[in-house]
Amino acid sequence: MFRKTLLVITATILSYALTVIGGYVIVYTMTPARTDAQLSVFVRFVLNPVIALLVGGVVGILSKDHPAWTSAIGLVAWALLVHGSRGSGGIPGVVTWTVPVVTYIAIGAEAASLAWRLRRRASGDRPGIRAGVAAS
Repeated sequence: MFRKTLLVITATILSYALTVIGGYVIVYTMTPARTDAQLSVFVRFVLNPVIALLVGGVVGILSKDHPAWTSAIGLVAWALLVHGSRGSGGIPGVVTWTVPVVTYIAIGAEAASLAWRLRRRASGDRPGIRAGVAAS
């Protein structure tokens, strides 16, 4: 339980740190050559999914079990901060900020699950297969 709590805290801190680093890179390297609309599209469709992938990958590598849930819980605070409710009323306003939040959390959870499976496969942590080979 303590390990999962640390992983959630690590995922949250890492997501915020990557946001700051990404913002720094965008502000100082891309701002003069791009318009605000181009930067917004870049952040929404490139930077934020990459942050979710990286956080999910780190959680998947460090997790012992249930990496998708751990990653999703760790990304909730970041996703809500980045895309939280902007006070827009009505159903379209809620959908506008809910869809990206759910998408980023799903990307992070899937990345964590994939990284976890790849790490387990590489380390040979599959007792079911060993037991089946030994039994035959």
